[in-house]
Amino acid sequence: MASINYPYPDPENEAERAVNRQAADDYQRQEEEAATLLHLTEGLPPVAPELLLEQVRLDLATAGLHVAPPAPLTDEGQGGVVVYINDDAQVVVDWPSHARLDRAALDMVEADRTDDEAVIRYEVVRSAVDTALGTILAGFRYATRRPEFGFGHIVLQTSTAPDS
Repeated sequence: MASINYPYPDPENEAERAVNRQAADDYQRQEEEAATLLHLTEGLPPVAPELLLEQVRLDLATAGLHVAPPAPLTDEGQGGVVVYINDDAQVVVDWPSHARLDRAALDMVEADRTDDEAVIRYEVVRSAVDTALGTILAGFRYATRRPEFGFGHIVLQTSTAPDS
């Protein structure tokens, strides 16, 4: 069985053991319900991209992330996860860094100073956040693939998800 966060890792009395048993039972019930729901969805057509978009946005907000509005970002509105439908009707999840960091890194790259602190900071931030987003999406059981260019994650429809 997967790891359960027991309320009492080291129960000291029968009441604490009972709470842990209840937590294990609740976890098992949730796993069974999830398996039943997954079984019921087999053979169903893919979800409309707009519905998948809203589900991903809700799940990322549930994870505690600030999900930026889908409108074009301004300097004041930047920060947080962006979730949008691309030109191929795919749901894309990304985390653009603030324009201030983008500009500083781009200025140094254009000056052929790729070892500058601004460029290194940009790459570290983008890579770390991209890894975290992939981990969170996997935790919510989304299958994803990488875009052909850059950072971000394309959320796959369940009928097109890889078998891994």
